[in-house]
Amino acid sequence: MNSETISEFADWIYKNNKDVEKKSAKLDVEKVYKLIDDLAILRKPIKEYFDMTEEDYYQNESDHRLTLQNPTGKLSELHDRVQVNHVDGSLSGHDINFTYNHEDPYADGEYKVKTDIHLIEYAFTVIGAVYDNTIVSDVRNALSNDAVLSIGLSAKAIEEWQ
Repeated sequence: MNSETISEFADWIYKNNKDVEKKSAKLDVEKVYKLIDDLAILRKPIKEYFDMTEEDYYQNESDHRLTLQNPTGKLSELHDRVQVNHVDGSLSGHDINFTYNHEDPYADGEYKVKTDIHLIEYAFTVIGAVYDNTIVSDVRNALSNDAVLSIGLSAKAIEEWQ
């Protein structure tokens, strides 16, 4: 994988997000899953997390950014998302700091696909820019597991919605 792959996909989402929202275009969720797996931040392929319980994930891999409130609930049912929204620090000094915020595509009780589409777009835009300008291990060491899982959860929710 290279940064162009990530950035090109983020650009596609940016250009087509309204069509995806109107269901006149489909988001290639398999591509999202592949990009996540290729980042190699999570220990397992992203699809293996969807049936995992919140408790299992919390105990074994979470960096505790997600709000996990149902220990026996499946991760695929989780509404909280951690969105990658900015990066700062020093690329040359190998001191990268991603910043995050919480999103909930179900905040008003009804699923809002726009929230998940934008979460994926923003994350890949930021990750792609950093990936292009530093070594891969810096990205892997700095990026939140919970944020990467959130990208996958967003893609899974969009896949079910489509």
